[in-house]
Amino acid sequence: MAATERLQHAAALVRLDRASGTLKERRYQATVVFGPDLGLTREITGRLTVGTHVDAGLPLKDTTVSRYHVEFEAKPDGVRVRDLESTNGTYLGATRISEVVVEHEAVLSVGKTQLKISMLEADLGLPTAEPNFGAAVGASTAMKQLFGILHKVSPTDSTVLLLGETGTGKEVLAKAIHQHSGRANQPFVVVDCGAVAPTLIESELFGHVRGSFTGAVADRNGAFLEADGGTIFLDEIGELPLELQPKLLRALEAGQIRRVGEDKTRRVDVRVIAATHRDLDKEVESGRFRRDLYYRLAVVLVSVPPLRDRLEDLPLLVSHFVHSMGRGDFELNRQLMARFASYHWPGNVRELRNLIERALAGADVDPRPPTEAAATKPRPVPAGGELTDLPFKEAKERLVESFTKDYLVALLEKCDGNISQAAREAGIARNYVHRLVQKYSLKATGE
Repeated sequence: MAATERLQHAAALVRLDRASGTLKERRYQATVVFGPDLGLTREITGRLTVGTHVDAGLPLKDTTVSRYHVEFEAKPDGVRVRDLESTNGTYLGATRISEVVVEHEAVLSVGKTQLKISMLEADLGLPTAEPNFGAAVGASTAMKQLFGILHKVSPTDSTVLLLGETGTGKEVLAKAIHQHSGRANQPFVVVDCGAVAPTLIESELFGHVRGSFTGAVADRNGAFLEADGGTIFLDEIGELPLELQPKLLRALEAGQIRRVGEDKTRRVDVRVIAATHRDLDKEVESGRFRRDLYYRLAVVLVSVPPLRDRLEDLPLLVSHFVHSMGRGDFELNRQLMARFASYHWPGNVRELRNLIERALAGADVDPRPPTEAAATKPRPVPAGGELTDLPFKEAKERLVESFTKDYLVALLEKCDGNISQAAREAGIARNYVHRLVQKYSLKATGE
């Protein structure tokens, strides 16, 4: 299924086992296989320090081991082993190491003690077929399986990466993950990485201090500090500028951020959920997205199917939207439902919701793109009399002007007024859309 295929990615710590149908979570542990503490075992969750100090996560009695000798850190691509400038060193075989990543299994020597790092898999059980998840609904097999997976992973603090086309409901799913987690009573903060100017995205994420750049007239905390203790949803993470990606990676790795213009770092406790409509595998290969950031985000990796691949969900979705808008007595006619069932839905669930809202308001609803619908409907002649009364050039300019405004109005309605999204949908530059919005005095967001 599309919802689970991506769980097989090498970066994912949670996957669907084909044989048993259960969800498996990859975990790591460190075990003393030789030395005074033979048999001592610790699970590696986050960071685990090994040494003779009583505060070490894995305390050893071996006097040839330093107080804080070596650190293990569980990561999506394995366990990072980092020697803490120990006296007698950390060895992999006959090689003294300062830092290395163990993908599956290895035996390390610290003093006279040998430690084995092992990869284990915990069985999270069968993902139950759920008909809904938060405000998201679906009767199709793919969606019920997706809901079951998200129910399983929501109580954990694992980072989740949602892949899917624009309008498939990724933000709704992200909010439901938060609501089903232990952070439900804490903040849920949304940042649309595609709707913020590249020069302001660092401040949007991490905050700034007064005077750090032109326009910074007051201190600002930023999304990570606002979400402290809760969840941050990084929508359209694929639009994040490449030069800012290392700073986001450091924030995820260390749990620390630094506001623009400030020297000191601040600790944050935030669960991260990210989403994108882009193919991040291709973005990584092209050099537009960092591989290490991708792996750090893709601890749990799921794909949200487009509406055209789950048309059996249409009646349930229509009923859900009608009731959520307080019109449970309203029914769409069969002709319109038939048109819905034969439509490609490039705007996915968001487009369906907008059409239902228009239908409830008594507007004529046609689920086809503006250009396609226009081809089957007579268009009014622009002001100024019959086009044939005008010179060819002027008549053409008036038609283009009329089409441009009508198309932009429909496009912004489809994209909920978001300029960045409208530009991506239309395949034109964001600045050009912005100029047209100003020209026609239209309402828009995402500036």
